[in-house]
Amino acid sequence: IDVLRNIDFSLVSGQTVALVGPSGAGKSTIADLLVGLYQPTVGIITVDGRNLSSLDMGEWRANIGVVDQEVFLLNTSILENIKFARPWATNDEVKKAAIMANAHGFIKEFADGYKTIIGDRGYRLSGGQQQRVSLARALLRNPEILILDEATSALDSESEYLIKKSIDDMHSSRTILIIAHRLSTVATADKILVIEKGSVSEQGTKDSLLEKAGRFASLWELQTGG
Repeated sequence: IDVLRNIDFSLVSGQTVALVGPSGAGKSTIADLLVGLYQPTVGIITVDGRNLSSLDMGEWRANIGVVDQEVFLLNTSILENIKFARPWATNDEVKKAAIMANAHGFIKEFADGYKTIIGDRGYRLSGGQQQRVSLARALLRNPEILILDEATSALDSESEYLIKKSIDDMHSSRTILIIAHRLSTVATADKILVIEKGSVSEQGTKDSLLEKAGRFASLWELQTGG
């Protein structure tokens, strides 16, 4: 049984594209294919006209930053956690990434600032703070493509707003793929794809999808009350 069927869309440089839909629809599988964790059994993924399978996977993945729902943090300082994927980065580069991720504000409130030890799995930080540290880590690599896979699903409204603001501030400066259940997170995306049972059932902007009064509009009404 094919997990995905008739998936056909473009991720244009500088655009923000969102994948929404129920759990198990295939959204994360699309992201895994894009990263190169799997090879499609039918069809191809092309990058600037070249088959993804023909590229050097190490070089390709170096251009991608991923922020998952599950945040992986070490029992060390905030500084070292952000520098984890790029240990040679300067402190100024770390601060710049933290500002972009809307993390600098809460970090500087700690007595030890960036040298604050956050404990096992970052237990000294709230869920929203952990996600913003994770986003800063991804941004420190200065990736051409940023993938956020349910990065806001477990966050409170304020934390979600700050992550969304970071996404909006980066609009046009890098290519972003967002996977989300919360439709408010993807409201400003250039293109939204509704994935159901492994296929694209609808695609368009938020406004165009609301006008269609289809599946997206129903989900939007359920989540927002109108």
